Amino acid sequence: MSFKERFRAWWEGYEYVPHTPMEQTDDSAQADGEAAPSEKTEQWSTDRFGLIQALWGDGLVTGGREHLLKLVSPFGLNPAFSAADFGAGLGGGGEIVAEEYGAWVNGYEFDPERAAYGEERAERMGLSRKAPVSYLEPDTFTMRDSAYHCAFAVGSFYWIENKSHLLRMIEKGLHPGGQFTFTDYVLTSEDAKENPAVQGWMTSEDPVPQPWTVKHYEVELVNLNLDVRISEDMSEQHQKAILEGWASLTAGLKPGGLAQETAPFLVEEAERWVRRVGALRSGGLRYQRFYVTKPTE
Repeated sequence: MSFKERFRAWWEGYEYVPHTPMEQTDDSAQADGEAAPSEKTEQWSTDRFGLIQALWGDGLVTGGREHLLKLVSPFGLNPAFSAADFGAGLGGGGEIVAEEYGAWVNGYEFDPERAAYGEERAERMGLSRKAPVSYLEPDTFTMRDSAYHCAFAVGSFYWIENKSHLLRMIEKGLHPGGQFTFTDYVLTSEDAKENPAVQGWMTSEDPVPQPWTVKHYEVELVNLNLDVRISEDMSEQHQKAILEGWASLTAGLKPGGLAQETAPFLVEEAERWVRRVGALRSGGLRYQRFYVTKPTE
């Protein structure tokens, strides 16, 4: 089955069983329903980070610009604010918030490779002071008291095992009266781990997901003396954004227009999102938004 056929099956909600991508050759491209590139065909070539940014936007690894701006809109940001972006990815989120509101944003990324890319990108774009990115070890890092006015994160906590430490440090870093908002993949219940679609998602991701339930998050946040103002299921909106991102990306692909070295990235990334959407549609997984505030002293 060709990539376009697999994508169409995903788009229309048919059952889909991912396969292990094989090395693409001119002959296999023709057998898979794609025309072999001619010498005159202009091919799109990119690496994995380039593909992810083509889906979500420059410097972003998920969510998109509008999702991020909606997420931080309750903060009332201005140039006097300092913010922290946890799971900063390639640094695009901090850049957007800094440019939109003038706030100072420190980006903390949990993946060393992404952090290195984000740090280099910030330097290249002249954002090393306004929106820097640095690596953060999620299980052991410490944060100084009242380091920032607000914090945000977009879908980046689900694979972290010691989320209790992470949340405790984020709370510690907030100013009194500070605000924290984040989205994450959560289980509808502990039994949801037995859901076949959820199992398929968990066994295929790297790092392996360690999702909490909504209730677990809410209890943990309350125990940190944070006021949970919003706990909202955004699964439908998230699925729509995923489908729109892939539809936009694939709409421009023409037979022979995909470079051979890019094809495996495209198929692998598509299958990653297929599994996530399958888990969300199964009812065992949600994409949840939380908005909390820290009491004033």
